[in-house]
Amino acid sequence: MEAKGGKKSGGTILFSPEDKARNIWDIVVFATVVLICVVVPLRIGFLIQEWRWWLPVDILCDIFLGLDILVCTITTFEVDGEVIKDKRTILMHYLCGWFAFDVLSVFPFEIIALATQEYHPIYRVNRLIRMGRLSYYFTQWEKVTSLKPSVIRIFKSTFVILFLAHVIGCVFFLVILIEGDSAKVDFTGTQNIQQRSFGSKYIRAFYWSFVTMTGYNNTNPHTQLETIFSISVTMVGISLFATIIGTVGSLVTNLDSSALYFRQKMDSINDYMKYKRIPQDLQNDVRNYYAYLWKSGKGLDKNKVLDDLPPYLKNKMSVILNSEIIKKVPLFQQCKDDTEFINEIVRCLKPRMCLPNSFVVRKGEVGTEMFLISRGELNVVSDDDKVMFTLKDGGFFGDIALLHDMKRVASIVARTYCDMFVLTKEDFKKVMKKFPNQSKGIKEIAKERFQNIVDAERQREQQQTGDEDARGGVVETEAEEEETGDAAELAKPGGAGLANGGGEGEPNGAPQNCAPNGAEPNGTVPQGAAGSNDANQTRGRPSAAWRPDQE
Repeated sequence: MEAKGGKKSGGTILFSPEDKARNIWDIVVFATVVLICVVVPLRIGFLIQEWRWWLPVDILCDIFLGLDILVCTITTFEVDGEVIKDKRTILMHYLCGWFAFDVLSVFPFEIIALATQEYHPIYRVNRLIRMGRLSYYFTQWEKVTSLKPSVIRIFKSTFVILFLAHVIGCVFFLVILIEGDSAKVDFTGTQNIQQRSFGSKYIRAFYWSFVTMTGYNNTNPHTQLETIFSISVTMVGISLFATIIGTVGSLVTNLDSSALYFRQKMDSINDYMKYKRIPQDLQNDVRNYYAYLWKSGKGLDKNKVLDDLPPYLKNKMSVILNSEIIKKVPLFQQCKDDTEFINEIVRCLKPRMCLPNSFVVRKGEVGTEMFLISRGELNVVSDDDKVMFTLKDGGFFGDIALLHDMKRVASIVARTYCDMFVLTKEDFKKVMKKFPNQSKGIKEIAKERFQNIVDAERQREQQQTGDEDARGGVVETEAEEEETGDAAELAKPGGAGLANGGGEGEPNGAPQNCAPNGAEPNGTVPQGAAGSNDANQTRGRPSAAWRPDQE
């Protein structure tokens, strides 16, 4: 069984250095060692004889250090990439390494105080041996955290500087206590420093150590001990600062190396576009593209970022990143629990990025790809450029195009910068051949979804046809009403369209282009014909929309 998370392996509980529980324990031990590194020099340098107040802290620190020895005996280690989980091998590896130092660091030399009946803080100096393990914690955190190694190394260098300044400050005050009244103000830099409060003493000692380490202290040692101590501190300080300043400068440069590479690349691109006289609008689009790459991935090419990994890790990364979005696609609902099929689909995905306001697909194009949105927003627009709805993170479209040659029914435009994955029809066909059992269910789902799309399109066309017929009927009705109004106007007594000779009181006057039977060629009505039934029988009958009885 794999030894992870403190699980049993062969009847023994083992920890891996990458386990979350082990990392938490490392933080606890690290804090304990840092506390020891602060308290022990402080108690020795300032000769703090009181031990009762420190007894709970001392006991707690010793318990943590003792438990850490036990944890180290059940922590696995690697040899050339192989995880060693054999209990005996782990124990021998620890015994030949840090075991002796760890045991010595917790040995209770305080028992000497029981014999001499006098306590001295120097009895706990052996706890400082654990400082040698601090580098292990920094190295381990470089492996298990997402922080840049340069950041951890800068923190490590800062910790070393502060710790040395603290230790030298404590030793400085110990020298003053040893010198007693012989310590002059020229050396201490402060008059009556021993009569000051504890906080003031420590601050002055820390200040003296810091400025002496940098070589800028203007102290004037008088005794031989003061002179030797000042020379030693200055030599250590100058060497340390020269090394650390160079290291930190290199680390800061490495922190900004990607930005430097990006700026150099942008300078090359700008020079090329200027030389080729690329239009300014296109230049801005290119700059915006690279600016987005820098913002989202620090200039990394997302198509090549995983190429350096071995196939196993590359496939595993791709599955973790994209498997969930694949399972949301209706075509793959029946196969979402089939790990092999989903993994094969994920391997076929190709990344693609779109700039804002750029077309992803256009209406009428024959679809050959399915798109899955990893990040960003896209608008589905109508023919008149109205936004019908918006696709967001985790959305997809074009799944039917993998099995049916059909045109896109709408145009899709990127609203923001969009990171997408594309599955082509050719790759999907290869997967279908490799998994014939799954392909049957997928084809059934695709057939049903395709029929739904066809029915919806047919229904939309019928609705459009009905709307056009309805609009045509409205136009025809308006025309008939207009014609009816004209005929009614002509039929009014005394109207302009009355037949010649029609009297003012005649009830029925014929239209101008229609005359009763027996009328004269000029359209006049014979005497006595007005008001007869023959007046309604004209040569050319009026439209059905107008009848004499409507008057």
